[in-house]
Amino acid sequence: MKLGPIRMVPGVRPINVVTLFFASFFGIAVMSFMNAQAPILFREILGIAQDEVGRLSSTLVVSHEIVVILCIAPIGAMSDKFGRRPFYALAFLLLAIGHFLYPLANSESELLMYRLVFAVGAASATAMLAAVANDYPEESGRGRMIAVTMFFNGLGLFLLFMFLFRPLQGWFENAGFTTPEAVTYVRWVVAGLCVIVAVAAAGGLKKGAPAQVAQREPLLTTLKVGLKAAKQPRIALAYFAALVSRGDLAVVSTFFTLWLFTIGVEQGLDESYAQGRAFLFYATIQGAALLGAIVAGILFDYFDRLLCLAAAMVIGACGYGSLVFLPNPLESNLMWGSAILVGFAEISANLASLSLVGSEAPVKGRGSVIGMFSLFGAVGIMAVAWAGGQLFDLWRPTGPFALVAIANVVVLVVALLLYFAQRNARAAEVA
Repeated sequence: MKLGPIRMVPGVRPINVVTLFFASFFGIAVMSFMNAQAPILFREILGIAQDEVGRLSSTLVVSHEIVVILCIAPIGAMSDKFGRRPFYALAFLLLAIGHFLYPLANSESELLMYRLVFAVGAASATAMLAAVANDYPEESGRGRMIAVTMFFNGLGLFLLFMFLFRPLQGWFENAGFTTPEAVTYVRWVVAGLCVIVAVAAAGGLKKGAPAQVAQREPLLTTLKVGLKAAKQPRIALAYFAALVSRGDLAVVSTFFTLWLFTIGVEQGLDESYAQGRAFLFYATIQGAALLGAIVAGILFDYFDRLLCLAAAMVIGACGYGSLVFLPNPLESNLMWGSAILVGFAEISANLASLSLVGSEAPVKGRGSVIGMFSLFGAVGIMAVAWAGGQLFDLWRPTGPFALVAIANVVVLVVALLLYFAQRNARAAEVA
């Protein structure tokens, strides 16, 4: 089977690819929405003081990522044994439960408990998205296949945030519901979407897993594959890049709307208006990511993936760094340019690191390697969430963006050093 110029491995049918794209369209959007609506949920339902929202946000994200770290590598390894389909379907059911329960919390401890249920679903969804996107294409089209998948990620984020999530609360409020009721019903709509995707994944994804053997190896044996693979310098760098690229996503999903919402409240703006403006700029980021996915997907199959990673880090350093210096971001025209640059940065960094690890991972045990990659990404999210929360409350709300800008520069340097070291080694062998 071929998807345009992308040839699929034997056994992959059109329904399998369509289901992957369908899950991709909704997956990142419903996971990102967990943080995007958080500021108004904290204030309107739990009554959290404004100077505490950074701390609570970072606590929830750090706890979330601890669960992801504990779950994601075993999930990747088990999917090598039992197939991707059951874990992808279960992921969306858990996401649905998390969204449904979240606005029913009466305390921070209840909120945390519901968030941990959601985290298990997010761990499985993240690992399965990466694994399936790498399973289906042949090597020659891997970068483009991942780019198409991420295109649907971005398309879902943009369309759902712009035309459903952003106006949905206003629709409920205009219908006569209170703000807490509207926030609750919005969450329940998102939970319903998750159930629909779970049903689709259960019926449409390919059964089994690639390179599946008749005699099952012990689970710990497959987990070791991910660790042993780090002996290869490029996979080790991909794991390191996952720390930063996933941290980039976290800083946008956790602190971007929170930053703009906080500024709006400080300026005396209506909370719903401030949240709406924050969602508008967030949707702009995802719209830019759509274009970035197309361009990066084409280029990344023609250039050395280390250079692609280095280029992505340059864009990231510029994009996140620009947010630190914006005056009055809610109303400044410069904010549109920064949002577009951040959109290019987040998609190119994740596409570059994911295509790098996918191209270097062995076919047998790929789920374990990508599960380990995702685990490193979870560590990056946790580190950025914790440090970013401290910087947000104790220094300035743009502190998290300065942190990830610096991290992008570090990966840039390491990627270039490895590229030139390997190029010089090849030249020495030829000589």
